[in-house]
Amino acid sequence: MDNIKLKLSEDFLKEEVRNDYTVSPEMKKVWAVELDLLDQMDRVCQKYDIPWYLSGGSLLGAVRHQGYIPWDDDIDLMMYRKDFERLCEVASQEFTEPYFFQTEETDTGSIRGHAQLRNSATTAILKSEEYFHYQFNQGIFIDIFPLDNVPDDPEERQAFVKSVNQLKHRARQFYNYCNGYPNKNLSGLKQFLLYTKFFFEKKKSGGRNIYYDRFAKEITKYDDQATQEVMMVMLETEKCCWKREYVANPVRVPFEMLSVPIPKDYDPLLTKQYGKWNIFVRGGSIHGSVIFDPDKSYKEYLK
Repeated sequence: MDNIKLKLSEDFLKEEVRNDYTVSPEMKKVWAVELDLLDQMDRVCQKYDIPWYLSGGSLLGAVRHQGYIPWDDDIDLMMYRKDFERLCEVASQEFTEPYFFQTEETDTGSIRGHAQLRNSATTAILKSEEYFHYQFNQGIFIDIFPLDNVPDDPEERQAFVKSVNQLKHRARQFYNYCNGYPNKNLSGLKQFLLYTKFFFEKKKSGGRNIYYDRFAKEITKYDDQATQEVMMVMLETEKCCWKREYVANPVRVPFEMLSVPIPKDYDPLLTKQYGKWNIFVRGGSIHGSVIFDPDKSYKEYLK
């Protein structure tokens, strides 16, 4: 594969059966691109002493499979907000073609609420977004989630998470209607009202996405408070809210051919997210259906 720097073994791209599940050569290519991105990410974080941890299915894969869960197709990692901001500061100088560090600040319209490190020479288009033909980078990616302080009281936390994600949804709406991507499932009158509302708000704000600005401010609302709980707020689930003490003390473990950090006390995280995590249960990707092409740039699909 010419679009990655990671050195692969001769057998890595071959079809393989893992836990009675057949991993195709095509999916192995997707894995290779993601592992290369993970390797680049780790390189930069080690250079600047930025701590990070595998999370979600990637953490489960590292602990249970020493690599990918066989039916998984993505890599997730997390870091505390202050470390996330440090990474954002150095990303543009460290990640060069074909690598691209994507946030709303570096690629307007992506509006994920977290970062994605992408390979621009490849394709990973969410089928839920396919018909929009968004022009932002849609190469194969790994997800980088900031961990934010959240209220320790469950009801207050639930209200906070809801308000943050409502602002994110509104930011997406604002971008879509201001850039010719309306929701065709809405009535003509509803579309007209939204067009009118967002047109005047955009004019008043000088073109800024005021809802994204509010979202970015709101999500860090508790970061100057000594809360016990931290959370990947974008995932909107209590399963990704943990005691701060559990997301600490990184130790390196094998993940395919790489060595990557996970929290030393990983069991409470996995138990809260997956229950009896050591029992194999066939699952799927958090992203749902994705159009993958490890050999062709997303730009070819957008023509």
